[in-house]
Amino acid sequence: MAVVVGVVRTGWSGTSGGPGVTQLAIEAITDPHTWDAAAAQVVVDAVRAFWVAYPSGLPNDITLTVSPTVDVYNIISGELVGSYSAASAPASVSGTNAGSYSMAAGAKIALKTATIRNGRRVRGGLFIVPTAGDVMDSNGTVSSTPRAAWVTAMNACMAELVAENLQLVIWSRPREATEEAPARDGATAVVTSVEALVKGAVLRGRRD
Repeated sequence: MAVVVGVVRTGWSGTSGGPGVTQLAIEAITDPHTWDAAAAQVVVDAVRAFWVAYPSGLPNDITLTVSPTVDVYNIISGELVGSYSAASAPASVSGTNAGSYSMAAGAKIALKTATIRNGRRVRGGLFIVPTAGDVMDSNGTVSSTPRAAWVTAMNACMAELVAENLQLVIWSRPREATEEAPARDGATAVVTSVEALVKGAVLRGRRD
């Protein structure tokens, strides 16, 4: 089991309410694995390839920038143990759809795992908000074409990571004890499949 996890951040600009960020967690499939500038290059390029696969699903007001810096954390404690920058920063990805859209509405990709923890299956989500208006069908659901494109792109991203002994995970960060709940160590769960949901998503914050 990996002892550290790398976090790749994609910044969103062009949104109202301040800039947003999408965070994806990645760990080694088998140890030993060395996090360094070369490993950072692999993961940031894989994440950018996901975003660039379907630019017409994004409004042309939106620009996504994958940070070249990957922060590496101890999975259990959440302590930052390293930070590595890719030598070649990923080029920004801009949306290409000039149509109208809702700034708060878009799509969600469910990140599924086979892990059951505390009586519940661990799941994560990647929010693509806003999306271009024509991503939605007339009944308000997300159209099949963009959903298929995003699933294909995420599967390709995950395959690229696996080829380098890396895997996409859901990282449940550690939690200090409160009056309502006991302390909890951090833990990861491997993403085994993805699904672009038919139901649209609405964000209340910009750090999803």
